[in-house]
Amino acid sequence: MKKILFSFSLLLLFNLAKAQDLVKKIPANAFTVATIKGDNIFKQMFVKDFNESFVGKKLLEGTSKSLEKNFTNVEDFGINIEKNMYYFNQLTDSISYNCFLIPLKDAAKFESLINNKDGKIKTTGDAKTMVLPDSTSIIKWNNNMMYFVTGSIKGSFFADSAKSALYGIKDIRFQQDEATTVDSAAVAVDSTYATTTDEPVVETVIAPPVKVKAKQKTAAKKAIGKKKATRKKVAIKPKQEAEEEVIADVAMDAAEAVPAAEKVNADYDLYQQERAEQEAKKKRLAFTWMTAQAEQIFNGNYESIENNKSYTNSLDSKAIAELWVSSLQDVYNAVAPEFGTYGKAGLMKGYGSLNAKLFMDNKSFRISTGLELAQEQADSYKKIMNKKLNKNFLKYVNSDKAIGFMSYAIDTKAYLEEFPKLMKQTYGSFLGARMDEEMDLGADLLSLLLDEEAVSKVIKGDALFVINGLNTKDVTYTTYDYDDDYKQKEVVKTKKETLPDFLFMFSSDDTRLINKLIKYGVNKNFVSADGNIYKIIEKKSPIDIYFLIKDGIVFFGNSLTEIQAINSNQVNNTISKTHKNLLSKNNFSFLFNAKNLVGKVPASEIGGEETAKKFNSTLEKMGNVYMKSNPIKGNLVSADISAEIPNGHENALKYLFSLIENAAK
Repeated sequence: MKKILFSFSLLLLFNLAKAQDLVKKIPANAFTVATIKGDNIFKQMFVKDFNESFVGKKLLEGTSKSLEKNFTNVEDFGINIEKNMYYFNQLTDSISYNCFLIPLKDAAKFESLINNKDGKIKTTGDAKTMVLPDSTSIIKWNNNMMYFVTGSIKGSFFADSAKSALYGIKDIRFQQDEATTVDSAAVAVDSTYATTTDEPVVETVIAPPVKVKAKQKTAAKKAIGKKKATRKKVAIKPKQEAEEEVIADVAMDAAEAVPAAEKVNADYDLYQQERAEQEAKKKRLAFTWMTAQAEQIFNGNYESIENNKSYTNSLDSKAIAELWVSSLQDVYNAVAPEFGTYGKAGLMKGYGSLNAKLFMDNKSFRISTGLELAQEQADSYKKIMNKKLNKNFLKYVNSDKAIGFMSYAIDTKAYLEEFPKLMKQTYGSFLGARMDEEMDLGADLLSLLLDEEAVSKVIKGDALFVINGLNTKDVTYTTYDYDDDYKQKEVVKTKKETLPDFLFMFSSDDTRLINKLIKYGVNKNFVSADGNIYKIIEKKSPIDIYFLIKDGIVFFGNSLTEIQAINSNQVNNTISKTHKNLLSKNNFSFLFNAKNLVGKVPASEIGGEETAKKFNSTLEKMGNVYMKSNPIKGNLVSADISAEIPNGHENALKYLFSLIENAAK
């Protein structure tokens, strides 16, 4: 009986905690949801430790200064920092809402942050509301939560004449009449106003001409006066009389242009006023919509994001922060409205929701990302990613000196076979159904022209790029001097540059084409040969590039010593188990070893000795940074970015804070 009661109590507590979580307030059609999990954060650092940390002190000092109060504890803000905090974005065809849901622990403390001298806070039941001065944002709260919303009207919505007319929005335009000009200045004409039931109200105001200075009017009057006086006193020859009449007419036109210019200036001011009125209407409309949306979030009944399987499947209870985006097509539509119909053409068809999660523990911090694919696309990528890195690459990696490396492995044959299908999936809807036959024909032609099997033997699809160090070398370059007669003279000079020592390699089972290219390069003096080692001849290049073909691997590098060692089988490298697993078990991998970069960059290239000291100090305190792809599971493509924590640090959060503090000094 006791066990049953205990189990019932746990279930009740779980459901109560779930009910109190603000995620239930997020609508099911939210476009983006971001979560900060306070509980997981403060498991790694006590509130007291946060307050005393560099980041905590800066936050408290900045808030105290801006609000003219004295804060010594983040809990003074009244926020329940041990609960989840949410940001979400909600899109409609007319407005975009950016919203924050913050759990409150002490509403009175939170309210004390707000300056209510002007009585801005309005109370309705247990809820309080404040509208920000610009009326583009609303804050609403009660004893348990705070909701902040800001909205921005979509310009494309009012480009639709029927919709803009429905809300009484006029399309105010300012146009220039180029038909009539005086001395390159446009003459002002009356403004025209057109209103129809089918189109939005359009107000057209003529653009102002180049302003004519007032003193021109005086000059014109003088010219006219002189003309009249001359006619009384002197008998004018016909040619001279015609010239003076033309001059007088031009002067009178300039004088008449002054009131015309003044009228256009007035019309332009009217245009600006009308435009401001229309923007104010849009602003009021946005505020009305925001008010209704805030009321619904606070008190309404609607389907929650908790019922969205894509969202719930992306969650991980151990994450410190999470981000979820409904679909890449929605992202494309949101960031490319200027594309019009092309922005909704399904360019990202087949790519579903995107998610990212941040983890921190006592060994590392890690960002995990995932992208949902349509099943057809997932099947294609599984075929392409069915490849491992050439194991012989591993003996050319020296973990003790490598600053970094990057590798990838794909099946070239599968890629070439699946490429036309993927292109059609991506661009088919963009080009339209009328182009289906053309796309099918193009795919068939590509397959006909390319022998996938033959290409996959020349370039198998795996490669490795390694940076083994940095070296300062004297590099020659050409510049120009000028003698006393300003004649140009070519001069060759030298300068010191810090360049990476790199090695690049890829697998090839059929090197006949590559050998032909080498032979052609030698014949054309693009390449020089020294036994099996070749050098690319390029005078303008700051580095010498050598290459070698050996044991089914094509090597490129700028260290002749290393290429020679590979050629003579004298390579003696040691790769760590971690690096070996990273390279051999993933289709894509990346490493940055910060400690191996310490002291390699000259102080002169990073701002002097003091900056170099800080730079090297930061590098010494950093662990290895990794990136890797994960196997495709179901229809989910994922990848991880992680950074190790050096010895002497309790956990990732405290280590991150120490890096921030060190960088800020």
